[in-house]
Amino acid sequence: MDKITEQCKELNMLILESDEYRNYIFARKSLKANEDLFNKVMDFKSRYEDVMKYTDGNPYDDLLRIYNENDELLHNSVVNEFLRAESALSKLMRNVIAKVTDGIHFEE
Repeated sequence: MDKITEQCKELNMLILESDEYRNYIFARKSLKANEDLFNKVMDFKSRYEDVMKYTDGNPYDDLLRIYNENDELLHNSVVNEFLRAESALSKLMRNVIAKVTDGIHFEE
């Protein structure tokens, strides 16, 4: 096994042992315990992603409408915990990717 692959496996294990990952798994299991709530969150996330992908210009009005339509859902403590845990894990992953790719240039 080459050195990079070996280091990647070690990094993977560190991520799996991180508080961010453990909190995300716990929050996702809590959310999935209520299938209806889980489906509503997945629908909300899908609509949010569609707006971000397919809106030309500023998506503010469309996002505001989606948030207003889902206000009660977003204030549910289980949903809120899941979204916060998901955000923290995403931030961790973005930081890892940024650190791994720091200083790598393809133009040279």
